Amino acid sequence: MTAAAVDYDNRAKQYGFAPKEKLLKTVRQEQPGVVLLDVRTPKEIAETGAFKVKNQSWVTSSCTPNACPELEAIAHELFPDKFVPIVVYCKSGRRASKAQEVLKSKGYQTVLNAGGITD
Repeated sequence: MTAAAVDYDNRAKQYGFAPKEKLLKTVRQEQPGVVLLDVRTPKEIAETGAFKVKNQSWVTSSCTPNACPELEAIAHELFPDKFVPIVVYCKSGRRASKAQEVLKSKGYQTVLNAGGITD
């Protein structure tokens, strides 16, 4: 196992990342519908670029490790269908964990934490 894989596995346990196989299966779905939620800051996105997948929606909403105020306020507008899979990620996975917590508390059924952009 590579060092990156071990790091992902360690952080996955700590922050509740989804299993890699489940993430890949969800993101690689041929039909549209999966939403990729990027909770990095606009500056981080500008520095490293967007992670987009063909046929998948890409949405941004900045979070901190402790709060996701925009997501709290407008999740229902960003994601009107609570049954569409949402794959959330950030730089390291901590903010994605918070976003996942917020969305689950609002009744979203399939919210997968993909960890960090480099995972």
